[in-house]
Order: sequence, then C-alpha cells, then structure tokens
Amino acid sequence: MIRPCYSSAIIAITLAVVIYGCATDYTSEMRPVTSNLRMDRPDLALEEFRENFTDSTGRNRLLYLMELGNLMRLSGDFSSAENLLLQADRLSDQQRGIELGQEIEAFLSSDLALEFRGADYEKVFINYCLAASYASENNMEDALVECRRVNDKLRVLNQNYEENKNRYNDDAFIRYLMGILYEKAGDLNNALIAYRNSADVYDSSYALDYGISAPLRVKSDILRLSSVLGMQSVFQDYSSRWPEVSWENEGPDQDHGELVVILEVGMIPARVEKSYTFVLNDRVYRVSLPAIIALKQHESWSVTLSSGNTQVQGFLAEDLTAIARKNLEDHAGRDIARAVARLAVKAGLTEAGEQLVEELTEENSDISRVTGFLLSIVGAVTERADLRAWLTLPSQIFVARLRLPAGEHPVRIEINGRTIYSDESVSVDPGGINLLFLREG
Repeated sequence: MIRPCYSSAIIAITLAVVIYGCATDYTSEMRPVTSNLRMDRPDLALEEFRENFTDSTGRNRLLYLMELGNLMRLSGDFSSAENLLLQADRLSDQQRGIELGQEIEAFLSSDLALEFRGADYEKVFINYCLAASYASENNMEDALVECRRVNDKLRVLNQNYEENKNRYNDDAFIRYLMGILYEKAGDLNNALIAYRNSADVYDSSYALDYGISAPLRVKSDILRLSSVLGMQSVFQDYSSRWPEVSWENEGPDQDHGELVVILEVGMIPARVEKSYTFVLNDRVYRVSLPAIIALKQHESWSVTLSSGNTQVQGFLAEDLTAIARKNLEDHAGRDIARAVARLAVKAGLTEAGEQLVEELTEENSDISRVTGFLLSIVGAVTERADLRAWLTLPSQIFVARLRLPAGEHPVRIEINGRTIYSDESVSVDPGGINLLFLREG
C-alpha cells in the first residue's frame, strides 16, 4: 500500500502522467496534413506540412524527406519531389547497424529516441513514388531505373528473412507496375517476367496475408504477352492453369492503344498508442506500444474507367492498410520485448537511485522510498510508443486498363458512381500505353 506521506506526490505525478499521455505525437501533428489530402487538397496539405515541420539533420530526417517528397509529387511538382525522394532513398541505404548512443537513450526513455528508419514497405514505396513521378513526366528511362532499385531492395528483403520470415518480403503491385512500365517502354520480355513475378506473389503471400489473389487482368497480361512473344510453352502452361481467362481483346496493338490508370485512394491509417499503467510495491510502471485500430467495416471502393460506351472496372492491386497492420503485428513481439527490457532497465535505475539516497541520508527510509517512487514516475512518464510512420501514403491502390482505338477520346473515372476525373480529349497512340497516376482522398 502507498503510504499517506506520498499522497500529494501521487496526485501531482498522476496528473503529469495524464498530461504527458495527451502530449502531441506525430499522428496528431500530421492531422491537418492528412485531413487536406482526404479532401483532395494536396497544395494545402503541402502548405500545412511546411508550417508544422522544419527540415533538420535529426532523427526524423528520413520521414521528413518521404512525406515532403510525396506531397510534392501529389502537388505536381515532380522535379522537387524527385530530388527529395532521391535523398530519402540514399539516406535509407546508409542507415546500417546499431547506434549505441541512441539505444542507450531509448532504454532510458522510449523508442522515439531512435533514428527513424521506416518499415520495409515504406522503403520500397520511396522507389514507387519516384517511378510514378518519372513516369508522369514520361521519363521512362529513370522510371525503369527505380524498377530495378525495387528489384534490388526486394532481393535484400528476401535474404534478410530467410530464417525469420516477415510477411512483407515482396510486393505484387509494384511487380505489376514494373510490367506496365517495361511494356510502355517496349521491353516486352522484361514486362512478361514482371507480370509473372507479380502473379506468383499475389497467389502466395498476398492471397494468404492480405486476401488478394492474382487479379484476372494480371493473368490475361501474362497470356497476352507470352502469345505475342511466341513463347508457346509458357503460354500453354498458363492457359492450362487459367482456362477461364480471356485475353484476345486486351492490350495495345497496331490499331489500338491503352489507357492505364493507377489510382491511389484513401489514407493509410495512423498508429495509436496503447498504454498500460499500473502501481506495484510503491512503484509506477508504464508500458506503451504502437497499434493500428481495426475498423469495424473497411471502406470499399468501386472504380470505373470509361470512354463513351466502353468501360472497365478497376481492380484492387495493393492494400497498404492491410500491409501496415500485418507489418505491425510482425514486429509486435520485438516491440513487447523492448518495452519489457526498457521497463527492467528503468526499474533497476529506480532501485539504484533509492539505495543511493538511502546511503546519503543515513538510511532514512522515508526519503529513499519517496525518491524511488518519484524515479519510477519519471520512468513511466518518459515511456511513449513510437507512432512515426509515412502517413501521406494511400490506403489502397487500384489499376484500370482500357483498350481504345488510336485517336482522341473522352475519358471519365468514377469511384462509387462519383466522377473524380474527366477529360474530353485523351490521345491514344497505336501500340502505345498512356499512363495516368491519380490520387483520391
């Protein structure tokens, strides 16, 4: 039982814990930015970000570069976006090993003391954003360089997880996007390889972990290109596996082109802090962990791409919300272990402080006990969950591909029956791919 002489200290410290628990975190600081993105106002989101965050060489440098670079991309300033995202990519590559000083500080306070290094999917999406920016400028050479960078990163991820498998060790959507970019650049062999890799990832880890098996369009692109390239054994193998898939009237040819839309929708969910505070033997203990709250009903979108009387339904190619949630689950064991270890370190320091005061005050147990109690409060107050994450990424990504005769065509894109994009004159070249990246809150 906590003695009466502690009552005023308990009240003061309890208030401190409550106040500190309500302190501003990264999620709260980003709320004006993400709110503007939800309302399809990327320029205002960029303005809010610049007002709330300043550049630095500190421990959040990577996160700053990723957020600002993506906001620049969404605002249409592709040159600035590319400069920032390239810096982010280089910095991410340089982050290696353990910084002992940061680790010590983290065990004395919280993981917020650590340099932000990003989740695996966030590192890969640096290159996606770069590829999207270059492709938006029709700079296919640099867009394909980013495709190869993704290949390298995914190879390293697979090597890292040979013993301790992480669910996100490949990306089916980015593999598919590689195929589109290679096909647009006229490299059909590498396009087919990318499409096949994409289908393999969809039907293995994506189907199991995120509920997304290979979309019909991915399968038809494999059949289409293997037929065009005259790879009969490959074509026969896949056509026997997918007898229900039609492919003959898809893709560009000498008389038709194709409009391909990459549509980013929604906002990736922010992390929240789950804290557990308890009193035991005149000590206050607190454990804080990051979490992503599961929605009762996940928001669903129906995407339609049309031109006149011709229309296609977009398909879900990436569920970043599911990836982020599973990624956090994969790291839950590590996060709990670190939190418990940090609790032990703080408890040990509290005991050491109490013993030191007891020696200095000639074994005055009341003073030493109060000191121990207050030191435990300091440990509890400094315990915070690390909520840092790339919050300007979308929740999901859809792809829609529409084959059209060469020429000028009106185009409309709808989400759940609501028009989000229209253009009365989109040029379609014979044998070409017109690629369009869009974002809808």
